[in-house]
Amino acid sequence: MGNTKKNGIRQIVLTAGVAAICMFTNIHAAEVAGPPGPASLTVTPTPAATEKLKPTETPEPTAAPEAGEQNTAEQGTLSKPDHPDTVSADKLVFIGDSRTEGLRDAVNDDSVWSCLSSMGYDWMVSTGVPQVEDQIEDNTAVIILMGVNDLYNVNNYISYINSKASEWSGRGAQTYFVSVGPVQNDPYASNAEIESFNSAMQANLIGVTYIDIYSHLVSDGFSTVDGTHYPDSVSVDIYNYILDHLEEQRSGIWG
Repeated sequence: MGNTKKNGIRQIVLTAGVAAICMFTNIHAAEVAGPPGPASLTVTPTPAATEKLKPTETPEPTAAPEAGEQNTAEQGTLSKPDHPDTVSADKLVFIGDSRTEGLRDAVNDDSVWSCLSSMGYDWMVSTGVPQVEDQIEDNTAVIILMGVNDLYNVNNYISYINSKASEWSGRGAQTYFVSVGPVQNDPYASNAEIESFNSAMQANLIGVTYIDIYSHLVSDGFSTVDGTHYPDSVSVDIYNYILDHLEEQRSGIWG
């Protein structure tokens, strides 16, 4: 009886121990696992608004200039005054230096040209005049453009041109002297010297019509290619100015 009671007590104690161990194990497992975490939230980002790009403007095509096409302003214009039918019998004789060569090349007309680069008074007397003098006859206009290369010869020019103008007048020809044109940074001549030369020529020429191209160019504007010589556009302007004054000042050559 005593043993049976003891065994019953052991069984109760054992059962209680097992129960306690099980309880402890569950509690410890719960503590290790911790409380359940919150449900995860997945955010789907809203697609960013796509920036609209402005279409690139296509530039208008520019027509390429045709081959050989040039700016009209750069070419200058060549126009002769409208003369009566008798102009076909007229003769223009030009005597000058390198500027006159430029004039000749720019206009390419049918006048008589006696001109040479770098020449002055001595060449004019020895060659320039003699080589065309047989062309000077009735109804001829002799047009002289000299002086820029030797402004110091002003008195010699005056004396010689006056003498020849008187002689040519007897043949029925008229003599014209075209003033020396202005320069731009010419190392050998200044515009002040040119003005002095031109003033002396204008005041002392006799029987010679003076054409003031200097004032015309200074007033209207001009350019040079090297400080002394003119581009074709200016040469054409000079040529037209001379012809305009032949038309205005001489009644015999064109009617």
